[in-house]
Amino acid sequence: MEGVTGSFRRNLEYSKQMKMKTLEDVKYINFTSHDADGSLVALEENSEIPFEIKRIFYVKGVKTLDYRGCHSHHKTEQVLVCLNGKVTVVCHDGTSEEKYVLDKHTKGLYIPNEVWDSQVYHSSDTILLILSNTNYDKEDYIENFDDFVNLFIERIIYA
Repeated sequence: MEGVTGSFRRNLEYSKQMKMKTLEDVKYINFTSHDADGSLVALEENSEIPFEIKRIFYVKGVKTLDYRGCHSHHKTEQVLVCLNGKVTVVCHDGTSEEKYVLDKHTKGLYIPNEVWDSQVYHSSDTILLILSNTNYDKEDYIENFDDFVNLFIERIIYA
């Protein structure tokens, strides 16, 4: 691929070995809430969360209707859970786009690697919890949408 070097090329080679991801791989996950006194929701890896959890972080204080995310990952899978407020998650697989709404702490969204996603925060008090199967690695990120689409095209051509 002309103009692509270094870590992006290495990650492209890795992703060619993996099954191509589509929006069909993005899934809502419903969590059980135990509501005897308040609300307790347990998230366990390889049970409610479909992978081993390596990293947990949250985002809060985003201005209303601002976008965050706007990237994809070569290897990282994530589950997003809105703990407070409302988030619209916009996912793209290289050919199609789909919107998913998270507005309950008992509903998560599984996003596999190689699916582009952005989040729109509907209020500044929204809190989004993210669980991922990898530790932070800047080289895992695809932050340019054109590079993401080119990766998808390369996967089709060389599949």
